[in-house]
Amino acid sequence: MATTAVNPSSNNKTNAILAWIFAPITSLIWMNDADEFLKHHAKQSLYWGIASVIVYVGGNVLAFILSFILIGFLFWCLIGVWAILDIVVRIMGAVKANQGEKWVVPVIGKMVK
Repeated sequence: MATTAVNPSSNNKTNAILAWIFAPITSLIWMNDADEFLKHHAKQSLYWGIASVIVYVGGNVLAFILSFILIGFLFWCLIGVWAILDIVVRIMGAVKANQGEKWVVPVIGKMVK
């Protein structure tokens, strides 16, 4: 988890926090913003949101298909764990944005350029 301290304006901090909370809707709005801090948080939030949707949809489909077998219960549990992880990552991103730091989400964030 790499963080880089910058000194963004209060308005950009607020917009970056909103990008983490309401992603990907707000991320698309601020993706072309000239400010690098806001663009960084919007991209990180957008890619995390895309990964979450893929995991939720894929996990639910697999859990539904495999629920006729006993291991389907495992996928329902993993979806719950992912939901908790999703909330934690979004809170951490919002906190780092509030502190004025560029935070890179582990694994997913390194794919963002």
